[in-house]
Amino acid sequence: MKVVTPKEMAVMDRYAIAAGINSIDLMEKAGNKCTEIIEKDLKKDSRVVIICGPGNNGGDGQVISRLLFGQGYGVNVFFTEPEEKFSEESLINLKRLRELDVPIRFISEKTEFEDFDLILKRATHLVDAIFGTGLTEQKFSEKYHQIFDIVNAFTGQKIAIDIPSGLRGDTGLNLGNGIFADKTIVIQNYKTGCLLNDGPDYTGDTVLIDIGIDENSIPNDKYYTRESDLSFPTKRKKNTHKFDYGSVVVIAGSKGMSGAGILAVEGALKSGGGLVTCYVPQDIYLPVVARAPVEALIKTYDCNITAENIEKDRKKVILIGPGLGRAKNYSFILEHILQGSLPVVIDADGIHHLSLVMDTLKSSKTPVVITPHFGEFSRLIGVPREEILQDPLGYGQKFATEYQVVLVLKGYRTMIFGTNGEIWFNSTGNPGMATGGSGDVLAGMIAGIAGQNVEIFEAAKAGVYYHGKAGDYYAEAFGQSTLTARSITESLKYVLK
Repeated sequence: MKVVTPKEMAVMDRYAIAAGINSIDLMEKAGNKCTEIIEKDLKKDSRVVIICGPGNNGGDGQVISRLLFGQGYGVNVFFTEPEEKFSEESLINLKRLRELDVPIRFISEKTEFEDFDLILKRATHLVDAIFGTGLTEQKFSEKYHQIFDIVNAFTGQKIAIDIPSGLRGDTGLNLGNGIFADKTIVIQNYKTGCLLNDGPDYTGDTVLIDIGIDENSIPNDKYYTRESDLSFPTKRKKNTHKFDYGSVVVIAGSKGMSGAGILAVEGALKSGGGLVTCYVPQDIYLPVVARAPVEALIKTYDCNITAENIEKDRKKVILIGPGLGRAKNYSFILEHILQGSLPVVIDADGIHHLSLVMDTLKSSKTPVVITPHFGEFSRLIGVPREEILQDPLGYGQKFATEYQVVLVLKGYRTMIFGTNGEIWFNSTGNPGMATGGSGDVLAGMIAGIAGQNVEIFEAAKAGVYYHGKAGDYYAEAFGQSTLTARSITESLKYVLK
């Protein structure tokens, strides 16, 4: 399933119209599909307020108003602009509303605000169809700030059409104010603004509807991950042994952070890794041995861990970074590893040490996955975090293609950037997973999956997806507040089948 920017969606619309689908018919179809979703939450005595802007998003809202009114629900429609500002399609739908005597009002003066507030207090549901996905840098008038504040104070269900008003459809940043929806009905394809930055907090639950527009009518390499998109797990053959399922090396841990390596080891083992060896500093060897899974091998750095020796030791993938700390310089180990041929996953403090050998990364031919959050990515590329948030897709894509690495940029909707410009938005996970050690488990999972003869980009997609799905499994059963990194590894057995 593709994810599109507002500009890409507009081009897809134009192709659909050029192919013979009338624009007013598209609006009618969108309104019908949205109404079907909205009606599932309504009762016979439900009262619905629908607030419409002058553009085609407002036109969708008008179709919904007419259909709900025709079904006998109490409907009140408010318009934010006078009809001389309406799009052609909105004017057609306005005429249809008037022919049916649907109650309509225009918000422009103080009296209309009072009516809006009063009627909304008696309503059970509100439909937001003010602005579509095309907002960029507009500044709202005081009227819109007042509308948004009244709507957000409403205690009934708030349903946004395509995207909540006040949210940029491209970056997901809010423009100073906006509507916090309980549910957003996304038309045809997820917009980038629904998934980035403030988007998930504003959209609430999302429901996707299909109105028959061909997503392949434009070139686009952005996708929303579904389980069917993954090439892992696969059925295991009977005549196999542990080395067929990956011998993973984890280089991790330091004094005060010995648990990071253990969590990474557990992530690798629980995702199916056949054999996991963890290299730790001498001063934490005993605590790690005492707490690590008994299935893992624990060794110290005084063993020779050059890339050449690791490859001779039948290893298939290397993870470096969880809990390493920054007191010692590990860049020389990274240089050795990057000059080898084994896939490498670089996480946490490993990303800091990587910043010292970026030239080696650029010349490296070995497959690499880097797993930063936005703060780590900002420090790695030397660009302020706030600037990256304005164009996360551009910065992520540029880095992945320039350095020919797989970039896992972690967030609520983690993005996986491929070396050819491909971007996958993860569809699993919840805020309870924002807890210490969660990233260590993820890095271990990616390494564990890659060790099972899974191509490194596919391993990253699968690791991120099942990491989030395990967190969702736990949260659904026990809530988000008690979720820990260990909850994720313990839940993998229920979701990784």
